[in-house]
Order: sequence, then C-alpha cells, then structure tokens
Amino acid sequence: MKKLNLIIKEIEKHIETLNYEVQKLKNLKFTEESLEDYETIIILDAFIFRFIKLQSAIGEKLFPIFFEILTGKSHTEVTFIDILNTLEKYDFLENTDEWNKLRKLRNEFVHIYPWETELKLEAVKKALEEFNYLKNIFYKIKNYLDAKHI
Repeated sequence: MKKLNLIIKEIEKHIETLNYEVQKLKNLKFTEESLEDYETIIILDAFIFRFIKLQSAIGEKLFPIFFEILTGKSHTEVTFIDILNTLEKYDFLENTDEWNKLRKLRNEFVHIYPWETELKLEAVKKALEEFNYLKNIFYKIKNYLDAKHI
C-alpha cells in the first residue's frame, strides 16, 4: 500500500496547490486583455498544468489501484471504462460521462494554442467549475480508504 499512500500524497499536493491558485484566479478578470499580463499568464498556466496533473493522477493512478481494492481484480484485466463503471456502481463517480467530460477538458488544454485566448479562458472557467468535482471524487475515495484502514 506504499504506492497508494504516495499517490494520495501526490493528489493532496495538487489539490493544495490548486486551492492556492484558485484564490489567485479569483482576483483576476477573465478577458483577452488580461492575457497580455505576464503575472496572469503565469497563474493561468500554473492552474492549467496542475489541473491536468490532478486529473491524470486520479484517473491514471488512483482509479486502477482503487478498482483493485474494491473488486479484488487486477486493473490490467479490464478496460478503463470498466473501471469507471465500477466506480459509478459504488457511487464514487456520479456517472462515467462526467469523467469523460473531464478527460475532454484536459485534452482541450493540451491542444489550445497560445493565440487562442478565448478558448483558453473558456477552458479555464470550465476547469474552475470542475475542480470541486475532482476534489469530491478524491475525498470520497480517501474517506472510504480511511474508514477501511487501508
């Protein structure tokens, strides 16, 4: 379970950092002109980077291990959609479509060019809304693990 503890610590660090960045973002105006200010660019880029890291850590690291804890099966024996369906079945995810929307948002960030400021601002607004959803998923899983002393 050492690996699980490291993943949990990694996710907690991402959440802690994102909470800080969200506070900084609350003081910013989301306009195309604001993206000409280097401080704004740095904060937005830090938020985007950390959001991507959080989503990846939960989906690619935590979900497979947690699936194994829930089912006793190896995550290598199933597809990712099977893992999502299992998490939905046990009420750790609202539904698989929500997770797929998060993956789509992550991919949007990766493919947005620097001059596509309007797209970047819209994606950041969506990510700010989805950040709490990611935190809720993580804390549901963490509370379950804590209750089971895992």
